[in-house]
Amino acid sequence: MSDIDQLFASALKQIIKENLGDTTFRSIQNRLFEKHGISITQSIKEFEKLDSVLTEFFGSGAKGLEKKFLDSICSIKSKEDRIEKRFTILNPSINQSILKAFSDDEMSKILNASIGEPWTISEILEKLDIPQTSGYRKINLLIKEGLLIKTGHEFTENRRSVYKYKSLFDNVNIDFNNKVTVNVQFTPEVIKDSVILQTIYGK
Repeated sequence: MSDIDQLFASALKQIIKENLGDTTFRSIQNRLFEKHGISITQSIKEFEKLDSVLTEFFGSGAKGLEKKFLDSICSIKSKEDRIEKRFTILNPSINQSILKAFSDDEMSKILNASIGEPWTISEILEKLDIPQTSGYRKINLLIKEGLLIKTGHEFTENRRSVYKYKSLFDNVNIDFNNKVTVNVQFTPEVIKDSVILQTIYGK
């Protein structure tokens, strides 16, 4: 499962549960395991398997439900947004993660500096002059939240392999007019590797 789909997975699971109710949700979980040996969370990586089970339950209405579920996470609002590959994040918990990160000076610096260019953790701390104690903690939090993603590795002088990380986003715009709206442009690699974003972008 890609980093972004991992970020979306728990939100999507909760959305499905809220929309379908506990009984139907459990039935779908059981059918996924019975038919494919996977959970709902795992089925996000292989979306066609979730689709097949939802189709068993809802027939032709499954596609409409899937669109509703995915549009509750993020969507493309206009033709211009589609051209720019700009997504509006609609899920409150994901929005909160992004807002929390960009409201913290050090985490914001880390995300902005790692747009487009992958760095090792030690390079991030050195180039941004961030104290190691707080720096490691905040970088690990960004990785855990799925906002800083692993992309390749390099070898140190003693031939030890260390991972490199870059921001999940190419651009983030947070609009505070009336209500908080988070618009993001994911990196091309993120869109390519994400089943969810490909499903939304391919509509």
